[in-house]
Amino acid sequence: MALSPNLQEAVEAIKTSVKGGYDDLKGGYDDLAERIEVIEAGRDRPKAATRDVPSTDVWVDRKSGERVHVLEHKQRVADLEPNKTGVSLGRWLRGVVLGDKADDSKELADERKALATTPDASGGYTVPKPLALDFIDLLRANMVLSQAGARTVPMARKTLGMARVTGDPTVTWHIQNASIAETVPTLGAVVLNAHTAVSVVKFSLEIAQDSINIEELLTRTLSGALATAIDAAGLAGTGTVTSPVGNSPTGVAAFANRNTVTSIGVPSNWDFVANGIRELLVDNVPLERIGGLVMSPLLWSKMSKLKTGISSDQTALPMPPHMQGRPLFVTTAAADTGSPVRTTAYIADWTDLLFGVRQEVSVRILNEAYFASNLQFAMVAYARVDFQPVRPASFCTLEGVTVGAG
Repeated sequence: MALSPNLQEAVEAIKTSVKGGYDDLKGGYDDLAERIEVIEAGRDRPKAATRDVPSTDVWVDRKSGERVHVLEHKQRVADLEPNKTGVSLGRWLRGVVLGDKADDSKELADERKALATTPDASGGYTVPKPLALDFIDLLRANMVLSQAGARTVPMARKTLGMARVTGDPTVTWHIQNASIAETVPTLGAVVLNAHTAVSVVKFSLEIAQDSINIEELLTRTLSGALATAIDAAGLAGTGTVTSPVGNSPTGVAAFANRNTVTSIGVPSNWDFVANGIRELLVDNVPLERIGGLVMSPLLWSKMSKLKTGISSDQTALPMPPHMQGRPLFVTTAAADTGSPVRTTAYIADWTDLLFGVRQEVSVRILNEAYFASNLQFAMVAYARVDFQPVRPASFCTLEGVTVGAG
């Protein structure tokens, strides 16, 4: 049956529309197929911004072949394995501490189960890895040495070996046919070897159950206490069982071949810092890489109160140009000792300090020791860390600064 002209025109319009849609769809399919082929051929890479893992320096452990990330302070360890559970470290800690004594114990138990939390052989709990990485970032946020520029190396094992600079290369001008003089090797091995730092926090059942900010307090108290202890080891640790920081990593003050300025005495100006910077410059540390000054609160107070020295003038002594814009890091980890009271300050290219940290953090609850007698909990947290210099000559200790009377 013949179609009327109007109906025939409508049918033709529909055919044209359908064919156009098919052509567009096929063209889109062809473009997509070509794009997939390009990606698979490796000619097109995803942009860095779309990656889950942040851009970090990556070294390779030659023994195991493992990739080792080396992070600056602004980069987060937790971004290497993001926490997708929605459970915070503080909430997990509250669940471990209170157990069935919490008002929301069932919900907390379900969360711990989802995180595969089970007691270890010693009766403690290994913090689930995503939360442990969060805790490590809390430590780093509180650590003066990380703020100053020390780089963080997450450790999958107790030890991790890498190379370091033991001396600057010797360069000579060669005479034709003459022998080339041997030089001392400038590269050596450095091994991060984890030492255990322990923190104990006690608190009452009432505080744990009734405080709305208990989760924040638990994480802040633990991370703050551990961070100060780790900083103290990174500055003055001896690597032995002796004082001032026994059985700890070896700190800057014990680095062999570091630079020193000694017997400074009572400071009346900033010259001792300039002398430290000079020592670093002589050892080819670029001025722009020399970081902030790490000092004790007493030394900071003394330097802040210095006057111009002009008779009857109480104007504060201005910081000289070589210190302006250079940050000051004030911490109790830089100990004051003796009589008269003396201290050591530190200046360095802090990026040459490696902070190794095991990715496992353990927590143990000591209910039996305190709960039965006074309704108290005690929480013990373990972190395993080490410090090593990439280049010992990049560090200078400013020693024997008198900050108090005898």
